[in-house]
Amino acid sequence: GWRFALPAGDPQAGRQVFVDFECFKCHEVLGEDFPAPKAEQGDVGSELSAMGAMHPAEYFAELMIDPNASAAWRVTHHKAEKKGYLGPDGTSKMPSYNDSMTIQQLIDIVAYMKSLIAGEHRH
Repeated sequence: GWRFALPAGDPQAGRQVFVDFECFKCHEVLGEDFPAPKAEQGDVGSELSAMGAMHPAEYFAELMIDPNASAAWRVTHHKAEKKGYLGPDGTSKMPSYNDSMTIQQLIDIVAYMKSLIAGEHRH
C-alpha cells in the first residue's frame, strides 16, 4: 500500500521558480503579472490558470521530470488538438529541468501549480 507523494511545498516559492525558469514564456496564467507568451511561438504550452484542480500533484511532478509522458497522453486523448507543444519529432518542446532544478524547487513549483484553481482552462 506504499505510495510516493510529494511533501507540501510553498506556492509562493513555486511562483518564483516559475519566474526563474521563465515558464511564462510558453505557459499563460490568467490573472498573473507575467509577460505573455510570444505570438510567433504559436500555442506552445497549456494555459495553466485552472490546472491545479484538474490533476494530482504527482501529475505536475511527472511533467517536470518527464515532459514526454504528458505529450504521449495528450496525443492519445486529444487527437484533434493543435499540438504546438510538440516538436517535429513528436516529442514535447518542454525542456527537461532534471539537471537544473532542485528537488525543493520541484516541490514548490508543484505547490504553485496546485494553487492554480481559478479561471478557465482552454485546450
